[in-house]
Amino acid sequence: MEIQRAEQEFIGWLKTSRDLSHNTLRAYRGDLKAFSLHVGLHSSVNELSAGDLVNFLEEQRNSGLSPASIRRRMAALRRFCRWLLENDVVAKDPWSEVSVRVRKPRALPRPVHSEDLTRLLTFLTEAAGLRTTTPPRSGPLRAHQATTLVAVTLMLATGLRVGEVAGVRCCDLDIADSSIRVRGKGSKERTVFLPDPWTQHLVTAYVEVREGLAIEHQHLLFSRSHGPMTPATIRTRLREAAARARTKHPITPHMLRHSAATNLIESGVDIRYVQRLLGHATLSTTEIYTHVSDVALRRVVSEANVVSRCMTRR
Repeated sequence: MEIQRAEQEFIGWLKTSRDLSHNTLRAYRGDLKAFSLHVGLHSSVNELSAGDLVNFLEEQRNSGLSPASIRRRMAALRRFCRWLLENDVVAKDPWSEVSVRVRKPRALPRPVHSEDLTRLLTFLTEAAGLRTTTPPRSGPLRAHQATTLVAVTLMLATGLRVGEVAGVRCCDLDIADSSIRVRGKGSKERTVFLPDPWTQHLVTAYVEVREGLAIEHQHLLFSRSHGPMTPATIRTRLREAAARARTKHPITPHMLRHSAATNLIESGVDIRYVQRLLGHATLSTTEIYTHVSDVALRRVVSEANVVSRCMTRR
């Protein structure tokens, strides 16, 4: 079987038998396409060897591809080779003889600078016709401007991913309990909570305005055309809002999620609660935020300047 055909059948199998997101499927397709081009679209999968796989990964490394992307391509190829073997397309798994390690970078997440966050929230609140000091009411709320404010507030207050925010439906909201049922990666469900009266009033007022517009779909957030808000549109709106708010640094949805986690850790919230809130499968994923907390600890200790204070008392 030619690798091009095998790749297409494998992607088709993923679509029908695995509950994968559109982005995950797109990543699989892109990674396998790059490998197919490397070995030749018409080459036979029966002739694939460990050397072909290793040479491809070395080529990717030399081209400047990030370690994280290389690790993702390794995972895609490993799964593809296993599928070939399980479906009797090949007699032996070519990945079984591959021995390649790519160290995963331990880069610190970037939260939003506090000054930029203040500028962004102030701009979005005023654009929606609200005040930051008083609870929102349904009357003066500007629906379309408020959509961006609601999306940003939810990501910042609950640590939701941008795709999770876009996927929230009205039936997922429990206004009385101030909670939201969220479907995360792998269709895993969790519950997040609206932590303060201002956020609770904002969501309530937005739902009331939404009902007044007779939106037909079930998604909480809606676009100017009254269709469901997409992750791409949320990213675009956030980028434009940050520019209009004149923040000093760009702001992305993932940075808002980092800010939520960082603030919780620095406020003394147990890391296991943060893990549950963010929907991380393992605690090790959440532990990276403890390094951010160490940065805050260094700042606090420096500001305290204990030794100098003791010396001045002599």
